[in-house]
Amino acid sequence: MMNSMSTPAPSNTPASRPTPPKLRFTEEHFFNRELSWLAFNSRVLDEAARTTLPVLERVKFLAITASNLDEFFMVRVGGLQLLREQGIRARDSAGLTPSQQWDQIHQHAATYVARQYEILGQLVPLLIENGIRRLPGADLTPAQRTHLREYFDEHIFPVLSPVVVDDAGARAAIPALNIVLLCTVSDDEARRHVLLPLPANLPRHVAVPDPDGGQFLYVNLEDVVALFIGEFFPSEKVSEPARFRVSRNTDITVDDESAFDLASEMEEVLEARLKSPAIRIEIESGASREHTRIIRDLCGAKTAQMYEVPGELDLRAYFQIASISGFDELKVDSWDSHLSTSITPGESIFDAIKRGDILLHHPYESFDPVLALVEEAAADPNVIAIKQILYRTAKNSRIISALIRAAQAGKHVTVLVELKARFDEARNLERAADLINAGAQIIYGVAGLKTHAKVCLVMRRESGHMTRYMHFGTGNYNESTARLYTDISLLTCRAEYGTDASAFFNTVTGRSRFVHFNKLSMAPYGLRERLLSMIRSETERARQGDAAEIMLKMNALEDRQMIEALYEASQAGVKIRLNVRGICCLRPGVKGVSENISVVSIIDRNLEHARIFWFRQGGKPVVFIASADFMNRNLSKRVELLTPVEDKEARKRLQHILEVHFADTARGRILKSDGTWQLPNVTAAKTVRSQEQFAKEMAKRARQANESPDVLVPHTPK
Repeated sequence: MMNSMSTPAPSNTPASRPTPPKLRFTEEHFFNRELSWLAFNSRVLDEAARTTLPVLERVKFLAITASNLDEFFMVRVGGLQLLREQGIRARDSAGLTPSQQWDQIHQHAATYVARQYEILGQLVPLLIENGIRRLPGADLTPAQRTHLREYFDEHIFPVLSPVVVDDAGARAAIPALNIVLLCTVSDDEARRHVLLPLPANLPRHVAVPDPDGGQFLYVNLEDVVALFIGEFFPSEKVSEPARFRVSRNTDITVDDESAFDLASEMEEVLEARLKSPAIRIEIESGASREHTRIIRDLCGAKTAQMYEVPGELDLRAYFQIASISGFDELKVDSWDSHLSTSITPGESIFDAIKRGDILLHHPYESFDPVLALVEEAAADPNVIAIKQILYRTAKNSRIISALIRAAQAGKHVTVLVELKARFDEARNLERAADLINAGAQIIYGVAGLKTHAKVCLVMRRESGHMTRYMHFGTGNYNESTARLYTDISLLTCRAEYGTDASAFFNTVTGRSRFVHFNKLSMAPYGLRERLLSMIRSETERARQGDAAEIMLKMNALEDRQMIEALYEASQAGVKIRLNVRGICCLRPGVKGVSENISVVSIIDRNLEHARIFWFRQGGKPVVFIASADFMNRNLSKRVELLTPVEDKEARKRLQHILEVHFADTARGRILKSDGTWQLPNVTAAKTVRSQEQFAKEMAKRARQANESPDVLVPHTPK
């Protein structure tokens, strides 16, 4: 599968280094994946603690950490719990069994949650100081209490359904991630315990009138229910309710190898998740011993899974606080997203791509050209077919709307919809049905694999010939996240890429025999091997005494084979710089193993999501963008794409992006050999903040393009 992109290593020279004996890598050379992820989320939490940020930006980061932690428990800890229950004792690369990992995770998580609430305790006074306040019941004015009573009677009371704990369906009535109230109800003759699950579709924050004006005053939904809980049980005594929240195991997968109807099978998986075992139970402090015991028994939980939370539950709700209107001075100034200077305003996207490859760096450059490719294709009578992979899409996706219009217009539209995109399954099922109704051909993923590649292929008839236009990306076809995630897009009509793209779709939609591509590489058939060959080529160059260098940017680095290849390259003298946002199981700076490897992680306003791989190759750099990280799941268990970038200016831009990230001293934390992450010790005058620099560079390019003499500006008489 290797192609001519790889320059052969130079022949042996007197400066050649002898090949060292192959070192056996042991558990001390690797970090545990799960603990590395917790360290990543701690870096995100550092942003919530950063006092130089506006308070609502800090609140946003706190909400992000809560959302991240929920998903981590439901997916990763849920999987570990299943392994523990099955008695699996296999060790990971760091030497830990599932039980050891499970124990260490709960220890680290307890410390982490305590820090979350410590930071919340710092943020709440700042919010109050700036006019954003959660009101306790004791502080409500009579008018505010009346307002809440009316709101409760109209919007809450008709919706809630109390469930007696003794009922057979009580356990099933506890929804995952929703706040649930448990109270004791009694009269002169008997007492019973009752659950009140709060529906997720009710607003978490109920605004109340501000008598002075200018403030945002609110009461949490659970506080409103607790305030009027007696309405559900007239003439009975109701105890102060305990508040709790359950995270359930979502590591339930469909056996799509034997599934007859994958869509129906996925619906069953979604239903099963509602009743899956509890992984974590959060109880707001103040609950009685009796209520705590009942909650534990109901959920079938062990003591280690119980977290007493010193404050309000579900900090994800602070996303809503972070985005409230009218408090712009408490938010960061926005960075504008600019139209690519490679595209003339108003011109056809097809004409722009025909002039040459277009590289886009999102969100500093707008995602609109990607949308334009699909939307113009849908309306263009010369477009015959559109083929696309959809993994995660926006709620009201322009991409899907355009594909529906294209199908309705009679174009041949083929869409591979990945139903196994975790937590987006229900939305993908719904949108797939819309596409089918419009006449599109829908493929539900690939048997046994998750399809994660990002590619769109447009077939257009031009002067009697068929021209293929393509988009390859590192991120999803989601215009919402494209404003928040840093990703790379490549728009091209290179013929060899078009041939490969067609062969790729034939492989994944028709289950055709895999053929070797000219330019692209595909996982699980050859992408890993292509990258390993590039690493080994640099290794051999270093051994021959040539300058050798690798720069890699990705979201996660976990795959053992890739890590060992990087270790061997480091031992040979290859300079390796890694920009890894999240999980990193490679241990840098170990003498004789990884002393030539440095790792930086950047946590800032935008989520770093791009994958860029750069290899020096004797001074003629080879550069790729990819949908895949260096994780076993990406390289061996998913359909992914690796795309070489051949345009000279585009390669220079990607190299510049990497270099700026490695120079980041404001948000770039450096991984030490002991597993700690540290900010560089530099003076404020010398700090480099990569995301801010990219935003400024793109604004400058856009400004210069508008001032270009090639742009005709009408003369206005004075």
